[in-house]
Amino acid sequence: PLMKGQKQAQNPNDTQQDESGSGSSIKKPLPICNALVYAEMIGAFLGAVIAYFMYADHFKISEGQIDGVAIRNIFSTNPNCRNLPRNYFVEAFATFIFLTSIMAAEHANEAMLPFTVGLIVWAIGMGLGGTTGFAMNQARDLGPRFAYQILPIKDKVNNDWQYGLLVPGTAPFVGAVLAFFFIRYFLGIM
Repeated sequence: PLMKGQKQAQNPNDTQQDESGSGSSIKKPLPICNALVYAEMIGAFLGAVIAYFMYADHFKISEGQIDGVAIRNIFSTNPNCRNLPRNYFVEAFATFIFLTSIMAAEHANEAMLPFTVGLIVWAIGMGLGGTTGFAMNQARDLGPRFAYQILPIKDKVNNDWQYGLLVPGTAPFVGAVLAFFFIRYFLGIM
């Protein structure tokens, strides 16, 4: 774990689920109060900055030749067909499936969990990723989106904060809360 005394989480929604009462050692009143959420966002931001630095020469030689939206999409998710209610549903549903599957896999065989989580991410990416880019957590989208906002990339397009803050910014929280209630009260495994 990154922080002493903290359970390792896959993304901010795992942290939210743990804080909702899944029986883990993490017991904070709100997910936003947990330092792990901030660490994940900062880590995603720094990862995007490092990736930009590594590919800075490539960005420079492709200036004016590549669509600005394609460059922005290196840093954040973007729907193939923009329909905010549907995009919101897809992100919430993908997160619901993701977290429910992880918790069920952990309940069934914790020793295989790292391998199983990899398969779950792959399956959700292949099955649901085409519509919105499947952020499924705020760190994956908002950290790099903010990096794009401040990096010195020429010919930037609009960062589309309306989509970023609404869909990958809040829909995963909705999916996490629904997954918690489904796991606890329907499956009864927490």
